Amino acid sequence: MSGPGALPDIPTAGGTLGAPRKVRFGLASRLLLLVTLFVMLAEVFIYVPSIANFRNNWLRDRLSAAFTAAMVFEAAPADMVPEGLSEQILASVGAKVIVLKMKDSRRLLAAMDMPPQIDDRFDLRDPGAFESIAAAFRTLTSPPGRYLTVTGPGPMGAEFIEITLEEAPLAKAMRAYSINILLLSLVISAIVACFAVLALHLMVLRPVRRLTSSITDFGSNPENAAQIIEPSGRAHEIGVAEDALAVMQRTLLDELNQKKHLAALGLAVAKINHDLRNMLSSAQLLSDRLAELSDPMGRRLAPKLVATLDRAIAFCQSTLTYGRAAERAPRPRKLSLRQLVGDVADAVAPDGARVKISNETPENFDLRADSEHLYRVLLNLARNAVDEIGRA
Repeated sequence: MSGPGALPDIPTAGGTLGAPRKVRFGLASRLLLLVTLFVMLAEVFIYVPSIANFRNNWLRDRLSAAFTAAMVFEAAPADMVPEGLSEQILASVGAKVIVLKMKDSRRLLAAMDMPPQIDDRFDLRDPGAFESIAAAFRTLTSPPGRYLTVTGPGPMGAEFIEITLEEAPLAKAMRAYSINILLLSLVISAIVACFAVLALHLMVLRPVRRLTSSITDFGSNPENAAQIIEPSGRAHEIGVAEDALAVMQRTLLDELNQKKHLAALGLAVAKINHDLRNMLSSAQLLSDRLAELSDPMGRRLAPKLVATLDRAIAFCQSTLTYGRAAERAPRPRKLSLRQLVGDVADAVAPDGARVKISNETPENFDLRADSEHLYRVLLNLARNAVDEIGRA
């Protein structure tokens, strides 16, 4: 504990509740990591169709070059294209074989180093999304030495054109594109994460840290009014939390001050109670001597005085140290109401000089009640009535 009225340190499984824990991995770091992961995840969803689209565009470029080559081969007389020029044209296209399919024939326009086998085929005339994605990942994971045949729309009234090419250059281009996408994603993630963390730090983390600091500071010294948070007045959830925290801290401070005041009052009442009980005990001893007097009035009033002192001593003993009376549980028993009313009349007006109290309770009127509680009720009523008569 750090002072009077401070909250005690409560041991828990993770440490002490009263002592603030050291934060090793704060909200800002977690938020930065989460934003980076979310941006990278979004980039994955963007990358999958984009890599498939990159592959299709790369193959379309090769088909476009093959269209041009096909027109050259079609325009040249039969077998008039030199072999060296044919190889240069195929090299510029990046293909090993160019085939043109007409309505009634299939024509081999050019060929160079015929591949031993065709490992995969792909039709670019109407590619589906899932088919393109699956083909793209087959290319990315393909080993060297694979050959691919690509089919596309045919020029000059042909049904289609086919080119057979080595898949390794395509895989290399796709991997370079993937690396560029990865680097770009990392840069975008870093930029977005920094801006997101900065915005959330200003809008969320800093107000939350202010709340946390106020709670821990107030918990270490709840009797210090300077530790009460000053609400920012912002119209959002954290602003509402600040208002609620300020109300709670003020209420707790008032409760603690009231408890402290009541504790001091209880100590004073306990001392008064002790001294008063001693004085009443002495008065009780003196009242016992009154019973030995020869005066009839003294002999009649002495027992009632003793009973009254006994009640006062019992009431003092039931007084708590916090300045309030703790009533004992009622103990009902059979008693005579006429006798109890007579005791009250003798206590309020023992000589009948100021006021005369007429006891008209029937002789045989008995009831079950707590005599001490009922006596105090009737005594208060009788004294109030006497006081009002005296003011009239």
